[in-house]
Amino acid sequence: MRMNTSRAQGLKHLWMTSLICLVLGLGITGMGSPALAASSSWDAALKSVELLYDSFEAVELSNKVIKQEITQLRKLNNNRLSRLNASIKGIDKSKVDQLQASYDKTKQQHAPLLAEYTELGKQAAAARKAKNTKSALMYDLKRNRIKEEAAAARLDIKKKYDALSAAKKQKAAKDKVVKDALIPVSAVKKLITAENKSIADMNKRKSAADKRYKSAVKTGNAITAAAELNLLLTELKKMNASHQKILGWEKEIQRLIAAAENKLTR
Repeated sequence: MRMNTSRAQGLKHLWMTSLICLVLGLGITGMGSPALAASSSWDAALKSVELLYDSFEAVELSNKVIKQEITQLRKLNNNRLSRLNASIKGIDKSKVDQLQASYDKTKQQHAPLLAEYTELGKQAAAARKAKNTKSALMYDLKRNRIKEEAAAARLDIKKKYDALSAAKKQKAAKDKVVKDALIPVSAVKKLITAENKSIADMNKRKSAADKRYKSAVKTGNAITAAAELNLLLTELKKMNASHQKILGWEKEIQRLIAAAENKLTR
């Protein structure tokens, strides 16, 4: 009886062992293909990360070089523009200043005489209004005595004023030639400002992708890391293209300033 019991237990153990092996075998057969596929996808993603990172570093270096070139050229342009604006103010400045000083001095010299002539006229008019013929006569005599001198003084002042006005008009005309040559600079700078705003938007998207990329790296998720690194590279390439545009515009500003400088020397 004991032998039968022991034999039955042995058969039961053998059956359970066989069943477990069968289940495990089926499980391995069913799960083997997806596991291999996942491993293959991960390896492919890892390879992509490697290639993308090389491209990322190359574009990032290119961006750094272009940005440095933009900074240097912009500084040069701004300095030249400041000097040019100062030069515009200096066009015929000494001539105008000299004529202005001469005009002011002439007015000051003749001021007492003209003030006296004007005052005598007012006094004569007041006397006539008051029917004081004698006083009116006296004022008229005094006024008429310096009439020619007053007329000469006014003519002298007018000549100085006309010379000053002509010099100012001539200066304004010369200023305009140079300033007109610089008008396009403002429009180009607006293009640069607009492009910098676009770069700021790109940089926000790049920063967001960079956070997701670093998070994927921490968790060992090569597939997500590859996808986010690709987004990073895409935004970086866009930024590179924008910086190329800005560099081109700064070169255009440089050309415009040079053209304006040439007009200044004519």
